[in-house]
Amino acid sequence: MNLKVFASLTGALARIDAAINPAEVLEELLNILRPFGFRHLLITGLPSPQVGPWQREILYDGWPVEWLEHYLASEHFSQDPCASRSRLVGQPFIWRDLTSNEMTTGQLRVMGEAAEFGLRDGFCVPVHEPRRAPSVVTAAGERIELLPEDVPILETVCVHAYRALRRLNGGGGQSPQINLTDRERQVLTWIAAGKVAEDVACILGISRFTVERHLSNVREKCDAVNTIQAAMEAVRRGEISP
Repeated sequence: MNLKVFASLTGALARIDAAINPAEVLEELLNILRPFGFRHLLITGLPSPQVGPWQREILYDGWPVEWLEHYLASEHFSQDPCASRSRLVGQPFIWRDLTSNEMTTGQLRVMGEAAEFGLRDGFCVPVHEPRRAPSVVTAAGERIELLPEDVPILETVCVHAYRALRRLNGGGGQSPQINLTDRERQVLTWIAAGKVAEDVACILGISRFTVERHLSNVREKCDAVNTIQAAMEAVRRGEISP
């Protein structure tokens, strides 16, 4: 990730942190998503279909009104392949990754009908937290343009926005202290500057395995889903300089 993109992302996360209400968080998130072709957004918990009305877990409903009404009336939640996959995996995925030969007739119907309402392709970011049912941030549109290198950036912003919404809605407290070691700060600073693990190993005179181990520790301390989010969190909390 180049420094310009890093600075832009840092600014977006800072504005999400500074938000005083959910509307400001959502505005910032939508501003990030729109250039990729996303026009609709849903942020919701994913309780088991047997638990009760899943829509009680919605944090933000930005689906087309007609689609959500049809989705609810047709009881699509129990057949939704995006919801099912988001419960099982921790990695983001694009809707087109769900191949037809892997889906049931009911799941194919859900995706086909979604396309009829203008949700032809989308992107899901599962969020898995301790002692909570999984959640998902999912965005969709008629046609999205998403490169592989865009995925961790959008994942970082989506997870950060989700946590901000939970906090503003009374579902979270203060972030714990990170307490990085000096070596972890060094490694993360070089990664934030755009270096890859091999470069950092050469610069610091350590093995790539050691670099990866430090990054794993950093992600755990920052409660980050990827290294980009870890770097953003470290900048936000003053552990490293932008």
